Amino acid sequence: MTLRVDFTDRHEQHPESVKQYAIEKVQKITRFFDGVQRIEIVLDKEHQQHTTEVIVSAAPHLVFVGHATNDSVTASIDSVVHKLERQVKKAKERLRDHHRGEVRP
Repeated sequence: MTLRVDFTDRHEQHPESVKQYAIEKVQKITRFFDGVQRIEIVLDKEHQQHTTEVIVSAAPHLVFVGHATNDSVTASIDSVVHKLERQVKKAKERLRDHHRGEVRP
């Protein structure tokens, strides 16, 4: 299955280097969860603040959303990727533990 990455700029055209940086960072999420099918990256700039929103769609019917705002666009991207990594790890643990029964003493 191929990974689809959509990229959207709002209120500012970001250079190609920023787009490549964002795509490279969010693709690391696939290391933690195999079922990732689509990643949507939205970069926005308002009042000298860079906002990054990333939406990760994964099987089975899981959606992870992360938002981060910072003065630097790269710091904003790093922050949102860190938040999403935690969400994905936690969801994977929940799925893994769901199939295991409780051990009674």
